[in-house]
Amino acid sequence: MWNTLKQPWDLMRMARLLMGGYAMFEAIKTQELFLGLLAGILLIQALFNIGCGAQGCGIPTNTKKSSSQNIEETEYEEVHSKS
Repeated sequence: MWNTLKQPWDLMRMARLLMGGYAMFEAIKTQELFLGLLAGILLIQALFNIGCGAQGCGIPTNTKKSSSQNIEETEYEEVHSKS
């Protein structure tokens, strides 16, 4: 856990910490439970350096085509209406 906290802090990680801290302060001040939950999520993401980065949360795709994949040509048939 300490290794995660000691990792270099980039701009997005600091931004999440600041936004989460401010949202938590406002949630406590106004006694808003939902805002407190959202603030907690931001704080956890910042402290443990988890969450989506600039690349998004998608699964990386394999752009290399392997030789075992055979891509077949698709044939299309033109359909005309009876008018």
